[in-house]
Amino acid sequence: MSALSEHRPLPALGALRQAVASSVAEIRRSIWPSAEDCWLTLAELQLTRRVTRYGGLVLAVAAFALAEASADWIDWNARMSWWLAVAVPALVLHATGVRLERQPVDTLAEIRARASWQVSFSAIVMLCWCSMGLWLRAPNSPENHMLLATVLSASLAASVSIGAAQPAGCAIAILLHALFLIGPQLFSSSKIDHTLAWATSAFVVIMSIQAVALHKSVKRMLTLEHERADLVENLRLAKQESDRERLRAVVAGRTKSQFLSNMNHELRTPMNAILGFSELITQKAFGGAVDKYAEYAEIIHQSGRNLLRLIDDMLDLAKIEGGRLSLRESDVDMARLLAEIHDENERKAGIAQLSLVKKVANGLPHVEADERALRQILANLVSNALKFTPPGGCVTLFAQLEADGRLAFGVDDTGIGIAEEDQVQVFERFGGGRHDVASMDKGTGLGLAIVKGFAEAHDGEVHLESGLGAGTRVTVILPVERLKPRSTRQSA
Repeated sequence: MSALSEHRPLPALGALRQAVASSVAEIRRSIWPSAEDCWLTLAELQLTRRVTRYGGLVLAVAAFALAEASADWIDWNARMSWWLAVAVPALVLHATGVRLERQPVDTLAEIRARASWQVSFSAIVMLCWCSMGLWLRAPNSPENHMLLATVLSASLAASVSIGAAQPAGCAIAILLHALFLIGPQLFSSSKIDHTLAWATSAFVVIMSIQAVALHKSVKRMLTLEHERADLVENLRLAKQESDRERLRAVVAGRTKSQFLSNMNHELRTPMNAILGFSELITQKAFGGAVDKYAEYAEIIHQSGRNLLRLIDDMLDLAKIEGGRLSLRESDVDMARLLAEIHDENERKAGIAQLSLVKKVANGLPHVEADERALRQILANLVSNALKFTPPGGCVTLFAQLEADGRLAFGVDDTGIGIAEEDQVQVFERFGGGRHDVASMDKGTGLGLAIVKGFAEAHDGEVHLESGLGAGTRVTVILPVERLKPRSTRQSA
């Protein structure tokens, strides 16, 4: 039993030591917070400022009233001197606080500076106020001593209640009140003063415990408020993101519907031609007119190629978006490829009353790339340019080396152009600009999306320059690493 009794005080002593260490850490944090705790220190400063906004004015008035109440024991000069010693710094604190309220506090350094200033200046004012324990103390006057003890005790209680939000300021207030409450009574020769000293000591201990409890409650409240504000902000951001996603879904649904409508037209047109003309041939509608049947067979063949192109476009886009696109790279002669694309589309350009021009720089290097993909890029760009350029216009295929050595190729037209607000979406799946409004042949909306996908698969990029009525220029740029020097090709 004796061994147990010897160890019983230890848990209590450890708890006391832990409480003191925690209080010291809170005091340090309230003056010099870390980056993680700066929000809490700022919230404590703001709360303390709100509840003590007129504290300086109240203190000046209270000091004058107390000075007058001590007229029976203290002469006028001493009373007015003490009142001025309290009122001047209290009014300066009030004026400075009002001015600083208008200045924002954002950075960690500003929060630390504001906390240090507020605690330091409040300590000066509190020191002047508590000095009544000596300045207004009359020797051998129990009534005077009781009055000062009562006023200081009430002041301590008010300081704890109001200032518990700011640990450093509250700790300084408790220490100063304790110094002037207990010190003069303790060194007095009067038994009444000794009794007052013990009573006020107990009161200071009680107020210290109360200050710790109040600060914990305030800290918990401020933490909950901070978390609530974060939650509200997160909910606001989530709602904004949800609204954006909903808008994207609406736009995607609209563009998908538009795509299906266009695709329905694109698929039905060649399919109707295939079915109609094949039926005429099957029924031998023109008897032995072999030339007529041959013409219809050519139409059927061309319609089948159009269907195959549409299917290939959809499959290519599906592979691009699914990350399953594999390139079959080879040595591609870009000059030859552009010439072939030019020749293939020259007849279409003539039917559309357009000029199809080819501008290829001399000595253009070969490219290590998938020839089918590059051919598809150029075919889609030329097809768009021919489709959306009015009669009498010009479509130009170009290719040249950039100043940084990269290869740039593409198509430039004098067509209707694309509005600036529509240029962001033209490379998206089912995307389309004002082209759709200006032409009955709207297309599937896959061409430029495939162009972008194939270009990026070759580590390249796509640039669009356009404006309504100013034509469109689409440039595909391939990196230097994909170019093959002429000397290498010649030796090969």
